[in-house]
Amino acid sequence: MTLLGAGAAYGLLGAPTLCFAQAGGSRGLRVALDELPKQLDPLLYQTNPGYRTMLNIYDTLLTVDYAGDGALQPALAESWKRIDAQTIELTLRQGVVFHDGSPLTVDDVVFSFSNGRMFDPKSPGYGVAQQFLSTIKTVGAVDGKTIRVTSTVADPALELRLTAWGSQIVSKKAFEAAGGFAGFARKPVGTGPFSVVSLSPDAVQLKAFPEYWGGKPNIDTLTYSSSPELSSRIAGLASNDFDIITDVPADQFEAVTRDESLEIVGGTVASLRIVKFDTRNEVLKDVRVRQALALAVDRQAIVDALWQGKVDVPHGHQLPAYGPFYDASKPAYKYDPDQAKTLLDAAGYKGQAIPYRIRTAAYGPELATAQIVVSMWEQVGVKIDLQIVENFAQMMAYPGVGMRNGVDPVLVNDPLFGLWRSYDRSQKDVWSNEEFFALGDKLQSSVDLDERKQAFARMMEIFDTDPPGIILHTMGVFYGKKKTINWKPIPSVYMNFREASVA
Repeated sequence: MTLLGAGAAYGLLGAPTLCFAQAGGSRGLRVALDELPKQLDPLLYQTNPGYRTMLNIYDTLLTVDYAGDGALQPALAESWKRIDAQTIELTLRQGVVFHDGSPLTVDDVVFSFSNGRMFDPKSPGYGVAQQFLSTIKTVGAVDGKTIRVTSTVADPALELRLTAWGSQIVSKKAFEAAGGFAGFARKPVGTGPFSVVSLSPDAVQLKAFPEYWGGKPNIDTLTYSSSPELSSRIAGLASNDFDIITDVPADQFEAVTRDESLEIVGGTVASLRIVKFDTRNEVLKDVRVRQALALAVDRQAIVDALWQGKVDVPHGHQLPAYGPFYDASKPAYKYDPDQAKTLLDAAGYKGQAIPYRIRTAAYGPELATAQIVVSMWEQVGVKIDLQIVENFAQMMAYPGVGMRNGVDPVLVNDPLFGLWRSYDRSQKDVWSNEEFFALGDKLQSSVDLDERKQAFARMMEIFDTDPPGIILHTMGVFYGKKKTINWKPIPSVYMNFREASVA
């Protein structure tokens, strides 16, 4: 991955256009989500609703070109350099202010990565930080403009970690004044293009930040509304209650576009659609049962039936965007119901019902996908207890979990932030494989590319032979929107409104 020097232009999606809202009245944008974040500190909320909102509230020291080649780009740090395999130094951008008008300082950066926020196991932010930032040892100030970041190991992805979820920079003063996580998460203070007006169960209201260092956004207000039912989102778009709606499945494209003022945008994103196993379930403890469940699923049939072929079935837990780590020769997943039956017999499966939890409003055609998969499992003799839940907390509640629907988002183009992030030791209560964990340690500590490639290749083999889940397909994210809204989605679970405008 190319490291850009001090002269590189900032651009989360390329360099931002420094333009202002048109005169003649407020320009607002209304976005309907299936679920809203319940809090607005990235270290407390890591799901699609959080990704879609908080990208517009916060900045990180570095970022990547999500719409392009994934190259590192400067953000709150205007430049950076490697000191050694465990150390980088970054020069803080000058003149940046927080939403409350206070200047961004090195003290805010040091606080954002402090032990109390991220690395103390008792901290509410510890769990999220461990997924992306676990190797960071210290973040300290060299002087009034320079930050030094050190790693506990030789870290090939140290720069990438500073772009990842959880590395957003917060205001130390505002956090302490709010009394810590709980208060700050209700009305946070960041440096992003939009500041928080209010957070409620019905809406997250943001407004453009006039002093944004990347240029004031073209829209004055940005409102995310809760609309769990797809039919309600589509109706709201048609009746002018919303400007953009999320998660429109392929079979509903025509329901949107029959109105000539509306259109569908979006496509495949860097995220894998997964059915996840909880091996605390007595039936799923047997690897042969999990292997059988994987062999019983005809993935291409799902893609063709529900996505009109607009998403892909990956060959392993990988994406082409991984560059040198991508193995184009890895074979496709097998669909073999006869072999599935053989494995179930060998495992002594006696028809015990396996719980399978889904949220119907999540991940596109969720219910239809679940119904197809359940039918495939039943055809090989597996009994499924399909449970429809309302929210993510109910999805994860234990005991009772057997399988659940989910996604493995790849927020940074390196297997550290895909396969390893999703199945590292923090998930060991749900699934554990010591060889996999040891290889993950090597993947995140070796600076030898060949060694890292070999570790990742073996980790993918383990994922398939001792599966923590079943990969169904890459995710497609499609939005319905008014044609008068100038906004282009990126191939990511994030939604970026820095350059959105209303025609």
